[in-house]
Amino acid sequence: MNAKDEIFMRRALTLAKKAIGRTCPNPLVGAVIVKDNQIIGEGYHKKAGLPHAEIEAMNSVKNKNDLKDATMFVTLEPCNHYGKTPPCSIAIAQSGIKKVVIGMLDVNKTASGGAEYLKKSGIEVVCGVLEEEARKLNEVFIENKVNKKPFFVMKAAMLLNGSIAVKGGVSKWITSDKALRFSHKLRGIYDAVAVGINTIMMDDPLLTCRIRGYKQPKRIVFDTNLRITVSANIFSKYVNNVYIVTSLFSSASKKKVLEAMGANIIECEMSNGEFDSKDLSSKLIENDICSCVVEGGSRTHGYFVKNSLYNKAYLFYAPKITGSYGAFNAVGSQAPSNLQDVSLLKDMSCRKVGCDILVEGYF
Repeated sequence: MNAKDEIFMRRALTLAKKAIGRTCPNPLVGAVIVKDNQIIGEGYHKKAGLPHAEIEAMNSVKNKNDLKDATMFVTLEPCNHYGKTPPCSIAIAQSGIKKVVIGMLDVNKTASGGAEYLKKSGIEVVCGVLEEEARKLNEVFIENKVNKKPFFVMKAAMLLNGSIAVKGGVSKWITSDKALRFSHKLRGIYDAVAVGINTIMMDDPLLTCRIRGYKQPKRIVFDTNLRITVSANIFSKYVNNVYIVTSLFSSASKKKVLEAMGANIIECEMSNGEFDSKDLSSKLIENDICSCVVEGGSRTHGYFVKNSLYNKAYLFYAPKITGSYGAFNAVGSQAPSNLQDVSLLKDMSCRKVGCDILVEGYF
């Protein structure tokens, strides 16, 4: 690996980031084509069903003769199968490109094999350039393919004593405007935002992203018995983006009413009185929900922590403190009997957002 390889791969990674939150169920991919140490073409995958990054990059080169003996830098191994688009490996092999530098190999067994195909076609292949960065870029895609579940993110706003609401369930507004804006960015980055039915009934949120330039997330409500009312604020905008996760035995007539309004109903298997975590994950993936920021409340966070579903956390702490008796803790589940059984955050960072403290880390 040399310094120039890293420079061009970093450019490919930057391009890939332009489509964050828009490519599900596909990965984020960027590609750069270099000849005589100059970039002659570049592209990124914009959305599922549209051309892949490698094709976008090759199409950006006006004179296709310039591709002869060029080098392609691509963040993810070129695909080697026929899906919604033809294999990128074949297109590269036919282009005249002589060398392909890859950030990471594909974890999707259906699409992998492009690197071997290129080698057999006489093309020099180098793998693992800025691999750590490439894997972090596609942490959502990797979770989807390896563990067959969405990438779940815990987002909570708390007082210094860990309470997300004071007595009676009052939770507006714990953190600052800057923290709220950050939360809206998360909604625009991830595919979906989710809350439990108690949050809908107590706070009646819209759950939209209110920052220009960001997409609207799919909005999920966990509601075992369909207690949600048709007048809930969440139905007042983008109703087709609302997904109600409920049990098989909840009211059939209520389901029909909600579907007639335009909402989506996801029926989930139950296990020990709660949603079966594997079935929930599978059903969300089926609905192209590859990533989801969970905003609570307490019982919902408790369910995700107890079932080891969370991948990442954004925890906001406001510079406020009060008594905790009768208040709601961020994670509403049974406490372990010893510290060895607590959830541990790794790769943790801490910074100020407005007057609040944001703790970010991975489970």
